[in-house]
Amino acid sequence: MPYRMRYFDTTPEPLALQDIEKALVCVDPEYRLDVVEGSKTPLANLCRGDDIFAQIEINQPGDGLFEPEIQEMLDFLADSEGEGRERVEAVLKAATHTIALALVWQERETDETLSGIDPLWEWLFQNRRGLLQADGEGYYDETGLILEET
Repeated sequence: MPYRMRYFDTTPEPLALQDIEKALVCVDPEYRLDVVEGSKTPLANLCRGDDIFAQIEINQPGDGLFEPEIQEMLDFLADSEGEGRERVEAVLKAATHTIALALVWQERETDETLSGIDPLWEWLFQNRRGLLQADGEGYYDETGLILEET
């Protein structure tokens, strides 16, 4: 089962794969998004050089994936306790997009793969509003962990 990370974006302005690719190329010209044709939602492989770091997908209301994912995250929250719970719930209910990644490890160490996608999270935190969720870990804002998954 792939390891997934999601950015729950509450920014009302549209977001496209091209916006993400443009931002990543500014960090390192080796980044690119190889679009996967035939997908119902914007889907691409996030690459740097010859390496694939993740498959990235942008979901939004009405695409058939967005609402069930938001509901699943809200259901998981029902058992959560902590200061960040209300904030996470508010973000999930206000989300306009999810930027979902399924990480691809290849022959890399975990830290190398995670650092390969860090520029994406940094750009999202600087240019969009929302929270990052990592499977088995919890929810993060730009300062760090705000709600641990239970």
